[in-house]
Amino acid sequence: MSTRRSLPKAKPHIPEEDLSPLLDDFAAILRSGQLTRGEYLDRFESAFAVCVGTKHAVGLSSGTAPLEIALRHWNVEDGEVIVPTNTFIASANAAILAGGRPVLADISPTTLSSTLREIRERVTARTRAVVAVHIAGLIDPEIDDLAAFCREHDLFLLEDAAHAHGASLGGRKAGSLGDAAGFSFFPTKVITSGEGGMLTTDDDQLAAFARSFRCHGLADQGRDLVRLGSNYRLPELSAALGLKQLQRLDEFVHERSRLAALYADHLRSLPEIQLFLPIANQVHPYYKFPVLLPDGCDRQRVGAQLREFGVPVGSVYWPPIHLEPFYRERFGYREGDFPVAEELLHRTITLPLFVGLSDADVEHVCHSLREIL
Repeated sequence: MSTRRSLPKAKPHIPEEDLSPLLDDFAAILRSGQLTRGEYLDRFESAFAVCVGTKHAVGLSSGTAPLEIALRHWNVEDGEVIVPTNTFIASANAAILAGGRPVLADISPTTLSSTLREIRERVTARTRAVVAVHIAGLIDPEIDDLAAFCREHDLFLLEDAAHAHGASLGGRKAGSLGDAAGFSFFPTKVITSGEGGMLTTDDDQLAAFARSFRCHGLADQGRDLVRLGSNYRLPELSAALGLKQLQRLDEFVHERSRLAALYADHLRSLPEIQLFLPIANQVHPYYKFPVLLPDGCDRQRVGAQLREFGVPVGSVYWPPIHLEPFYRERFGYREGDFPVAEELLHRTITLPLFVGLSDADVEHVCHSLREIL
């Protein structure tokens, strides 16, 4: 057993040289008394829209908020929203919060998200929207076919881009590939604002709805209550951190990609495992680095053994949503409903990957996994 210190699974990276400018920004915000809906939010939203390539970016309090708000605007109440069973629970919960019913779908062995075939089989007269999740930051190469299918059937396409800051396919950024997208700035994400999220869209009406809904339903920058809403605002201090992180996005994605390539190089000596890698014309930010263990491997046992080497592991995701107690009880899901997801995710672990992870750390993780297998 190794006596090496334990690595974190993930951690935010705030470069030392950014600390002083950030403290200056925080001081300016605190002195101004404008702690919400101020200059830094405007700047963060404008810069994020330019980065993604959409007309609008609306800062919100979490990564769940943009999903819920888009689905509310599209009036999914009493309708159905197709969501992959392999995603963080927020993707499906957002449909329920918006008054709809999440209809889960099985996943692809290469992208860990739902295929067009799986989605097509679940469309009914009640379907209103489809959620495409970029698991670990990997964009499905079929995304344009899925968008065309949604247009043909009058369905909204919502990207869950919580993992996909800086991801692109054919030069087009995640967040601009559907009718709207939701990003998360949770501390483990590619960039962070501490907590928070962002809605991106080209839809003027959706953007106006989001700006109103996040402020209890008040007219944008006004005092009149025009709809029922809630408090989903992104504070100025968070926006200042998010803006500084956004300026580092390309740098962070480059380093994550370099670390992922190093992982892949070291793990080539383990041909029995499977990696989830992008196609040639894709930029992958590697929010996570998933590894499919060999047949017969118990992910929990392998994870416990890796922890003895100081290597923590995560998942994307176990259990899948249909096996969560709430979804079993409310919607009647059970084992065997989505066999591909159950078989793959039971054997999938994620290895530590974050800016600040050293080459020696990657080598240690791979050596430890090799020893265990």
